[in-house]
Amino acid sequence: MDGHRRAGGTFRDRRKSTVFPGGGATVSGPVEREPESTSVRFPHSLHHVSATLACVLAWAASGAPAWAQSGTVQGRVRDDEGSAAFGVVVELERADTVVLGGQTDRLGFFRLSPVPAGTYTLHASGLGYGEAARTVVVAGGTTVDVQLQLPRRAIEMEGISVEAERSRERIRFEQVGGATVHELELKDLKQVPGVAEADPLRAVEVLPGVISTSDFSAAFHVRGGSQDENLILLDGIPVFSPFHLGGFFSVFNADMLDRADLESGGFGAEHGGRVSSVLSMASDPGDGAFKVDAGVSLLASRVAVGGSLPNGAAHALGHQNVHWRVSARRSYFDWLLKPFFDFPYHLDDYQGVLEGWTRSGDRLRVTAYTGADVLDLTRLDPADFPLRVDWHWGNSLVGTQWTHPRKGGGSLDVRANVSRYGTGLTFPDFGDTDFRSAIWQAEGRVDLATRPRSDLRVDVGLSAHRLSYDNLARTGGTEFGRGKGTGSLLGAYAQSSWSRPGSWLVETGVRVDSWSPDPGRSATEASPRVAVKRFFAGGEGAVKLAVGRYTQFVHSLRDEELPLGLDIWVLAGARAPRTVSDQVQLGVEGYPRRDWFASLEAYVRSFDGVVMFNPADDPNDPLDDILGGTGLSWGADLLVRREEGPVNGWLAVSFLKATRTFPDALSAVDPPPDVTYPPIFDRRLDVDLVLRYPLPHGWEGGLRWNVGTGTPYTKALASYEYYSPNFVQFGGRLDWAGARPSSDNLGGYAVYLGPHNGSRYPTYHRLDVSARKTFRKSWGTLVPYVDVLNVYNRKNVLFYFYQYSEDPAVRSGVSMFPLLPSVGLEVHF
Repeated sequence: MDGHRRAGGTFRDRRKSTVFPGGGATVSGPVEREPESTSVRFPHSLHHVSATLACVLAWAASGAPAWAQSGTVQGRVRDDEGSAAFGVVVELERADTVVLGGQTDRLGFFRLSPVPAGTYTLHASGLGYGEAARTVVVAGGTTVDVQLQLPRRAIEMEGISVEAERSRERIRFEQVGGATVHELELKDLKQVPGVAEADPLRAVEVLPGVISTSDFSAAFHVRGGSQDENLILLDGIPVFSPFHLGGFFSVFNADMLDRADLESGGFGAEHGGRVSSVLSMASDPGDGAFKVDAGVSLLASRVAVGGSLPNGAAHALGHQNVHWRVSARRSYFDWLLKPFFDFPYHLDDYQGVLEGWTRSGDRLRVTAYTGADVLDLTRLDPADFPLRVDWHWGNSLVGTQWTHPRKGGGSLDVRANVSRYGTGLTFPDFGDTDFRSAIWQAEGRVDLATRPRSDLRVDVGLSAHRLSYDNLARTGGTEFGRGKGTGSLLGAYAQSSWSRPGSWLVETGVRVDSWSPDPGRSATEASPRVAVKRFFAGGEGAVKLAVGRYTQFVHSLRDEELPLGLDIWVLAGARAPRTVSDQVQLGVEGYPRRDWFASLEAYVRSFDGVVMFNPADDPNDPLDDILGGTGLSWGADLLVRREEGPVNGWLAVSFLKATRTFPDALSAVDPPPDVTYPPIFDRRLDVDLVLRYPLPHGWEGGLRWNVGTGTPYTKALASYEYYSPNFVQFGGRLDWAGARPSSDNLGGYAVYLGPHNGSRYPTYHRLDVSARKTFRKSWGTLVPYVDVLNVYNRKNVLFYFYQYSEDPAVRSGVSMFPLLPSVGLEVHF
């Protein structure tokens, strides 16, 4: 929710109120209910699951007679400027007792059902708003529409954000069936200790099921998937390679974000294009008040400015109000160190968001981002650094979204966006050298969400994508690598969600994608998805099962065993296969106590069409530089979270077993045999403990302790001197370099390797801490912070290298982050 940007408001504490038995599908979190003893029988096979699903749907079609004596209360809540009031708690009261409660969605809509016939008082209140009340009369079988307006308030009240956040988490628990969703708000992003400044992608690493293989990379892996199998969205716009400095940290400025949602499994049919996870970053357009958020860290300086258009300008554009925010960030080492020496690297990025609301409640949003990394070695003195290289890379995107709320709930969304990533490497001293890689995507889509009944939601959508990529490695007039192609993707989906409050939640959906690449053959993939959730213990716990198929038509050829690197993107077609993943997950989750949430989820995933570089590609064949293979992963994720209290946070434990299978291209056997091995991200056990706690003198503390078993690597077993034929010396006779001890042209060393990724690095563990304090001034706030990474200076191994000139050979290791303190300052006014 927008809690972090709303300055305050009123929120009535109803934690001791009671709830009508069998309360509605939008029961709010702060309401307590007495648990009921309920037994749950797990289905023994998919046949039983299908039978159970059929019975549930048949029961839904017949209807429950008791509901005929009940009605529905629904409507929208807007603020006094005309914007939708998101996250507002709406409650029906009778005789000072809360009968039913819920929360508004991002369009301000709420629905409370079933409501027994009678007269009630409808209350609405939320963080950053005042309060409104309305008397409503509900008759059996009728729907009452209510339009409410809340005034904005600028007085912050203690504990409001905790209650509002808890309410939103509870709504997700009750209304989301199959997807595994984890949300990080701005305060979570900034409380997790980071490298110099808050980084949304690095903060994702603390969630269950998420694996990172290196301190030097913000790339992450989810439940046995490669890093390119994660769909990363900024306001619904795909971002291909959201990293600065080759993956060291992300391109997202935390000051511009409202929240980050990670769907690590079971996501709905509206999402296509990736098979592993969906990470959605939502921009914060602000509340219209002029506001500046700035920060200085050891890495970069940043500033975000927000405000609104004058009312006259907004009205002239047909809007009730228009809010905007823009930000800029730049590293400054090249400036600070210039008096001493030339530092050849800098980064900059710029982001903006504009959101307008019409008098009828429509919303128009425009998002834009551009950023670049520049490594310019041409500025250095040739005597000090003779290799003159200019290397640059970055992302650019722009998109717009129009949302029209529908009467009775739901909305019509129309979107269009363009996203591009590119990198280029030039050598000024060699004009005929050209290394570059780029990928571009344009998308248009329409989504329609409907609410035909209080217990049923139906969503449909259409999308069209156009993609192209261009990779080139050329020097001296010779092309050493070339890949170029285009593709068109047409997608359609339909999904439904049926619920019986406090009892059942059933989601069904299907997505159909038609892919037409050039070069390559067209293909159509159908991806059905089904999820069933059964509540127990009076709605305080639930068992859920999700089954689905997911498809992907784009790949990154980054070498994941390198600590830093850049993505080289290709499209599925004649050069690379498409990826199809079948997934099953089964879990149990709930609230064992009011302030605690726990979940345990097991999963199995198969991958058909994963890719890697072909080590034996034919330079005369432009289409054989990529190998296609299969993959399998299975495991379990545990999450225990305390949501309130002076000390709060969560414990995430993840178990993973992952394999990849490819043809052995270096084998002399035809056809080549398959080789199965664990990928670099096969970390069997990963534990994350994240805590927030008070410190003396008003400081706020943060802690992250991470421990994980070692990741796989290929062990070097021995070395030997190899001999190569020489046709030049000795009068044209065939000679073998190294065969004569007196020869100056001796052979080199070769390494005899063990099984691919057959060994593992030592156990990884690291403790990070942070401290922040807010100083309130008449003009705004100052927030100094301190982050200390790897407090006890653990030497976690990044990779090994060997010195074969020694006898015996000596193995040495390169470590990841040492003890790394950093300081920064945030300014808000």
